[in-house]
Amino acid sequence: GDWSSDVCSSDLYDDGPHISYTPQILDLLGMYGVKATFFVLTENINPQNRHIIDRIILEGHTLASHDHDHDNNNSESEATFRDELTKTISEIQSIFEEFGVDNTPIFYRFPYGAYGTNGAYHHMNVMKEVSNELFGENCINFAFWDIDTADWVGNMTSQNVADGVKGHMLGGYGFTHTKENGKWVKKAYKIKNPPKGGVVLMHDVQKKTIKGTEILLGMANEHAWEIVPRSEEHTSELQSP
Repeated sequence: GDWSSDVCSSDLYDDGPHISYTPQILDLLGMYGVKATFFVLTENINPQNRHIIDRIILEGHTLASHDHDHDNNNSESEATFRDELTKTISEIQSIFEEFGVDNTPIFYRFPYGAYGTNGAYHHMNVMKEVSNELFGENCINFAFWDIDTADWVGNMTSQNVADGVKGHMLGGYGFTHTKENGKWVKKAYKIKNPPKGGVVLMHDVQKKTIKGTEILLGMANEHAWEIVPRSEEHTSELQSP
């Protein structure tokens, strides 16, 4: 049908794979026919969970890197950042090659969304150099988010996770986090003029995100939000009519 130009990227999941949570999220995505992007920590990939990585690819989702070890890249030396970026991208690429998948560009998300403040070097230059070394072209893309569901905050609920996305699509409340007595807690904020789109960030290592995903996918059906694969960027969009 005809859709507005207001878009919201499909779910982006960070920090996996999780041996039990990620498969449950994959099951839900499969039930709803939705494709997502999984930004994995390559140091977490092992023989016990490798079948989950295979599922991500075989079921048509996008496999991407969230760094090798989730260290803050701003705190790393140029040599360390270069070595770990080369390691993580090479591992993702080798998995694609096993399946005969040409999946460039490869997406990378900076842990904590932190980049560009190490005065000794610039991350973008290193990314370009590593990409040229590995692929002969500049095809490592980095991805951020617009809608942080704050699903990692302790007192967030599954319903909160879904409602925060709904607030960005229809108006209402979103959720962020604040520190009280040394502990991160949720903080609601009013969304008066919803952007009706954005990149949704969740974490497949959070148990509450399983049910949060189920509620969100139900909302997408209820409100006729369509998640449309964007093959040219190897990700997808959620569109509201």
